Amino acid sequence: MTKRADVRKLLAVLGLLGIALAAGAGAPTAAAAASAGGGLGGWIHGFNFGSGALVINPVIILIQWVNFLILLIVLNKILLRPLWKHMNERSGKIRGDLETAERDRSEAQGYVSQYDDSLAEIQRENTEAVVQLQQEMADATRARVEEIREKTNRELEEARSSIAAQAKGAASELKGRARQFASDIANRLAGRQVA
Repeated sequence: MTKRADVRKLLAVLGLLGIALAAGAGAPTAAAAASAGGGLGGWIHGFNFGSGALVINPVIILIQWVNFLILLIVLNKILLRPLWKHMNERSGKIRGDLETAERDRSEAQGYVSQYDDSLAEIQRENTEAVVQLQQEMADATRARVEEIREKTNRELEEARSSIAAQAKGAASELKGRARQFASDIANRLAGRQVA
């Protein structure tokens, strides 16, 4: 809509410019029209300003402006309107594609965030599992060490008891043998049997 208003303003300005040029030139005199050869050509030459190479004729300028405006109107209908329509459709499609891309990006960002949260949860669960496993291993190790300690203490006590019993048995046997040896030694020394 703003393009249409701009074209109308341009046409109004050009029309005023043409009127101003025509009014400033004044009507040609009959002598000027006659000297140019009469007819339409003579009448147009009657509006000439200047001489030599620089001759300005407001009627010709006005006719050129009208031709230019007609060309603009035709080009507007044939070329510019379809071009603007195509450009607007294209910019609408681009805008739609950008909105879709933004929506997809935010959706992907949501998936990435969800993935990061899941990954953090898995890492936390793994850490807890490792800590629990280490605790279980430490408890099992402590229990095994305690079991081995108890077993070795029990075996040590059994070995001490056994050694003490064997020592007691050996001591009593040695006592009995010591008496026997003492009596044998005494009998050999005395040459007879001592009770």
